Amino acid sequence: MEYKDFFEKVSGFLKQAEIHKRRGNNDFNPYLEMWSGSNEVKLHSALICGFLNPLGNHYQGDVFLETFLESVGLKAWFGDTSNAEVYKEYFVQTGNQEGRIDIYITNNDKHIIIENKIWAGDQDRQIERYIEKIAKEQSRDSSDTESGESKTKQINKAYENIAVLYLTPDGLEPSKYSLGKWEIQGDYLVDKQGNQVRFKAISYKDEILKWIKKSQAKVGCITNLNAALLFYKDVVQIITNKKENTMSIENFLTDNKDNNMQENMGIVFEILKKRGSILDKYYNEVMGKYKKEIEENGFEIVKANIDDKKDEWGWSGIWYPYTIKPKDCGENYIGFGIQCNKKQYISSNLCVRLFGKYTDCQKYRNEYNKITEYLGIEMNGWWLKDRHTDEIETLENELKKFLDSIGEIKALNKKLKDYQG
Repeated sequence: MEYKDFFEKVSGFLKQAEIHKRRGNNDFNPYLEMWSGSNEVKLHSALICGFLNPLGNHYQGDVFLETFLESVGLKAWFGDTSNAEVYKEYFVQTGNQEGRIDIYITNNDKHIIIENKIWAGDQDRQIERYIEKIAKEQSRDSSDTESGESKTKQINKAYENIAVLYLTPDGLEPSKYSLGKWEIQGDYLVDKQGNQVRFKAISYKDEILKWIKKSQAKVGCITNLNAALLFYKDVVQIITNKKENTMSIENFLTDNKDNNMQENMGIVFEILKKRGSILDKYYNEVMGKYKKEIEENGFEIVKANIDDKKDEWGWSGIWYPYTIKPKDCGENYIGFGIQCNKKQYISSNLCVRLFGKYTDCQKYRNEYNKITEYLGIEMNGWWLKDRHTDEIETLENELKKFLDSIGEIKALNKKLKDYQG
């Protein structure tokens, strides 16, 4: 099959798929209109917490909490759920380190820590710090006259009433970096003193989908709750690649009813082998189209080699083949970037972000916070809030948005030049 014939065939399919969508087979989801499917806090933790809370506005008491505990295998251990309390972003401070437990569930006897990870990385001793905080809170009622040894025994006893659920799309386990002194041994986290905390790595693709299904069975006759669960199920299936779509390009290319699959895939593999050069030409073409306007506004296009290190944050698998930066800037600056995965040359983000020395918001948290406070802007990581997307096909639109806001970007960069730290 010639390339021309292949692309004509694909184009025809996409037109048919578009007609199909207009007739009702659509991908509209109100949650995804407001937040990215990978937004751990505002979408997933907020929704899960809202359903699990017995005092939530769903007015179903502990129905959703019970089905959740049943789905993760903690129902018998947790016990009474009628007076349970559920918290989102539960504040934790140990020493000079602060953090927030994504979801915290307690009935004042048993305590469940849910750490929700979709794309965010683990933090230093994150799970260890959360466990210590909850254990100390359980034993804080002990008398001040008790010896230190007695208080230590109470804290050690408190571990038995704690469970940690580590939630990821595919059921991955936390890193040693996050576990700290704890080690995974079967269904428990165990420290060197032999203390045990219940533990389970759970996933969106298994336990969360199972919980949604059981919840729908309980409230299927309540239209708004069933719809809310149905839309959330759709989001979960998208982030776990389990959503079925008969009009998907994947199904079209691998359909062998006309004995065309091998031919189709031959061209697909040829494209994949050359995707680096194809994408580079695409980036270069779009950037070239706006080069004059970019330069007239005092910015320049910088093309990087794949081995160039752009950041201090140490993700050697990430690079920026193209950035747009001010011609006259200080050590830190705000610019436009195409962020790619080095190994596969796949764009992971188009973004307007902070570049420079202090762009690792974990390693240089204090400096990063000072800069964002100095600029008076909201940031999502090192990105300007709501100024990043993982849809590479929108490159030209994102570039236009950047140029439309060039006055604001210039003003921020002018302030950054004067930043003294």
